[in-house]
Amino acid sequence: MVGIYKRGKILYIQYKEYDKLIQKSTKLKDTKENRKLLKDEVIPLLEAKLLNREFDTTKPKLFKEYSVFYLEEKKYHKTIKSITSKVKSINEYFGNQRIDTITKHHVKLWVQEQDRKGNTSKTIRNYLSIVRGIIDVAIDAEVINHNVASKIKLLEHRAGEIEPFSELEVRLLLSRSKGFLKLFLAISFYTGMRTGEVLALMHSDINLPRKTIELKRALSEGELSTPKTLSSVRTVPIFDDLIPFLKEVNYKSLYLFPKLDGTLYKQMAGHHKREWKELLKACNIPYRKIYATRHTFIVNMLKHSNLSIMEVAQIVGHTTTQMIIQNYAKYIKGEHLKIDRSLNLFTDKRTDRSL
Repeated sequence: MVGIYKRGKILYIQYKEYDKLIQKSTKLKDTKENRKLLKDEVIPLLEAKLLNREFDTTKPKLFKEYSVFYLEEKKYHKTIKSITSKVKSINEYFGNQRIDTITKHHVKLWVQEQDRKGNTSKTIRNYLSIVRGIIDVAIDAEVINHNVASKIKLLEHRAGEIEPFSELEVRLLLSRSKGFLKLFLAISFYTGMRTGEVLALMHSDINLPRKTIELKRALSEGELSTPKTLSSVRTVPIFDDLIPFLKEVNYKSLYLFPKLDGTLYKQMAGHHKREWKELLKACNIPYRKIYATRHTFIVNMLKHSNLSIMEVAQIVGHTTTQMIIQNYAKYIKGEHLKIDRSLNLFTDKRTDRSL
């Protein structure tokens, strides 16, 4: 377990502690007497202490023990419920392994298992970032010195095809829906708000005389909080087509979409999700997620309004235009050919809107 070697004229001892090679000088000269002293007295005592882990000040713990510290660091994060759920899933694989015994090979095997389960590259990447974060806790504790979960190559994520509703489908869905779902769809189709933003709306957020909606909060992971990003806190215009739906709102609660007891629905699930599926079936429209209402709004704003891409991005709460260009450009192909050919490129101020 403990070996002797010399460096110059001085004797050194070396041994492994948690697979880490330790080399220390004895400050003794390389003589027969000193070698015998080390073998007969020093090394047996050192081996006994190593066996009993007496030198450990920071003993490597199980992966799941470091995950506790990781969650403690994240406890004020908006998505802590989602993070906790992911950590629980990760611990089913790594939890009972000692942190210093996990290798890059182990992490790659875990990634392969996630792929076999049908998880997308984006989902795996989100989980992998948590694995790295937990291992970083152990690095901070100085029980390991590198992160085996770094530089793991994944397949490039490809987002699923966005399927916006046609104008005919929108009219059909609004005409055949009722109550909660009708109001929800109307606001979603005519504002492009995210599901959590619509569900969190209060009556006080709506200003019909000014034709605006102040978006100040959203539901995230079932909890009421500030919207997704800073740009998501915004003022949304109310188009004339939405006004008739808002005038029919029931004012029995502070919220637009309350339960019978006045509290908020945490998400579009249960009865409302079934109602959505039944509505699509009744309208003979192929199923798609209700979030497609947002995509529908963006596509139609790009195709039919005079607003620039940046202005559309501001309405829907995007920080930049990149996401809109990346996801929606294919739906407005050929629209540039509809431009007024009489436009004078260098003097007409209408061109300023696109700069």
